[in-house]
Amino acid sequence: MNNRFTVKDFIYMLLLVAALVLLGLMLGAMNYQTGQLVSLRKQITTGNRLELEAIARLHSVAGAASVSTPSSPRQANIRTTLANGDRYVCYPQVPIFPGSPYKLPGYAPGDWLVQNLGSEPHSLIPFVTRSATASDVQGEVLESLLARNPVTLHWVPWLSRSYLVSKNGLKITFKLRRRACFSNGDPVLASDVVFSFNTMMNPQVNDAQNWPYYSDVKSCVATGKRTVIFTFKKPYFKALEEVGGFSILPEKVYQFTKASQYNTRSRLLVGSGPYVLYHWAPGQEMVLKKNPRYWGPPPVFNRIVFRFIENPDSALATYLKGGIDSDGVEPSQWRKYTAEPGFTSRNHCYKYLTSSSGYLYVGWNLKSPMFKDRRTRVALAMLVNVPAIIKTFLYGMAVPITGPFNPLSPQNDRKIKPIPYDPAAAKILLQKAGWRMGPNGVLMRNGQEFKFSLLIPSQQPLIQKICVYLQRQWATAGIDCRISPVEFSIMIRRLNHRQFTATLLGWTGSIESDPYQIFDSKSYLNEGSNAGDFDNAEADKLISQGRREINTARRMRIWHQLQRVIYRQQPYLFLFTRDSLSFVQGRFRNTKPVGKFGLNSANWYVPLKQQKYP
Repeated sequence: MNNRFTVKDFIYMLLLVAALVLLGLMLGAMNYQTGQLVSLRKQITTGNRLELEAIARLHSVAGAASVSTPSSPRQANIRTTLANGDRYVCYPQVPIFPGSPYKLPGYAPGDWLVQNLGSEPHSLIPFVTRSATASDVQGEVLESLLARNPVTLHWVPWLSRSYLVSKNGLKITFKLRRRACFSNGDPVLASDVVFSFNTMMNPQVNDAQNWPYYSDVKSCVATGKRTVIFTFKKPYFKALEEVGGFSILPEKVYQFTKASQYNTRSRLLVGSGPYVLYHWAPGQEMVLKKNPRYWGPPPVFNRIVFRFIENPDSALATYLKGGIDSDGVEPSQWRKYTAEPGFTSRNHCYKYLTSSSGYLYVGWNLKSPMFKDRRTRVALAMLVNVPAIIKTFLYGMAVPITGPFNPLSPQNDRKIKPIPYDPAAAKILLQKAGWRMGPNGVLMRNGQEFKFSLLIPSQQPLIQKICVYLQRQWATAGIDCRISPVEFSIMIRRLNHRQFTATLLGWTGSIESDPYQIFDSKSYLNEGSNAGDFDNAEADKLISQGRREINTARRMRIWHQLQRVIYRQQPYLFLFTRDSLSFVQGRFRNTKPVGKFGLNSANWYVPLKQQKYP
């Protein structure tokens, strides 16, 4: 009989081929899994054990796949506590924060953002410069290991891919992203982190204001190309925030042999951020261009232009003509223009107070004999009607304060009662402090008249009005205050050199601040921020206790006690925390304040048809 290849035989042949293919795939999968196991073992032996433990824990707790596989290219974020009590956070992809514009209707990159910086920075040297305006510029160019989610307030990896905090808080390990690079194309490496930290802590670098935050760092060591470990001598409640929050500089660009080389590079600004410094015309503007090598979420604007308009009236006039795209306005300006028909429909207008808002104060140089006695300082406060200042000059757009902590922050003790406005009691207190009226109508003590100069920033009409009020109030008690307005950079220099008797100035705020920088006695040294030389043993002790306390509830009780000590001693005459008031040009979209931090221009964009600049 002849053997014929029938349809039935064809079907059998297909089944056999399919079985062979399936067997090959299974063998391939087994080989792949074997390779993965070998890779995992290799990772364990090279220092990645804790990452893998965290991933395994996430699987067991959440049942979610966290490791990239051929069928699952995107890794899940990890935020967990390991079995040994260590905290582990890993963001395999760069985080996109709430408020980001990329998927919104009409979103289009391009256009310029033209801002008013106010006063022109004296320099842009990272760590050395102390002005908020320089920090605004640096924030577009420099980046750090961590960033803060504006809604959850969690610290999340940025230049780092992950961080691990030991249970006792004395060791923090960062692993850097492979994609992260500086604007010159060089990768961000652990050696750059170590260089940046060592530069910041170099005693010859003019950076005394930052040293208190890192006084307990025992070491900063690179243990691999992209792994850096910080170890601490003692627990510190802001340890993660501080070691993860300083700017990372490219060592190849900033390296120096003498600190004087670093301290004088006033126009050098190179980082890993979304923009690069392109042009600086002194007295006119500073221009940043989009970083073509930026490794993170794409920046929106082609350029950011900073102008230097110190006078608020001039700034608003420029805004109304379209010369700048936003303006932080004074209460009188807000009141006038928001009442005009159609203004709020053509412009975005925002009034808000955040828990990170700063405060205004009068600071006394406590080395001056006239301010050494606490009763004198309390009397000066009793002569000032803070609620009347807020009502008259700020139209109610501020909140009185009873210490250095923001009224919305849990760090603030709301039970503290403000010093009352009581001129009669103030005069009695001045007499108890030894002051007597002299022949010229000015108080005298030990042959010295109660005369002093109040150092204030120039080009600030609202500040000057408030100071004239203070001057008149103090004059009713025989105190001669003379207002001395100076350019801001000169003012800072005089404070650093302790060449002042009294000053009216403001501090920026944070959700929870470390009072060591401003109120610890040791912060007077090396041009530290305790310019008035507040030296109180009880305050020093509480500051030390608070910094070591990791438990939030117990730490807040310490801060409340510290606030009572500071407010009783009155090293500052604490005035108020202002509402933030802003106008933004109507062509911008997605401009609303986000979370705890207010406006974020990185979220703004202009629809393509409304873009103004190429």
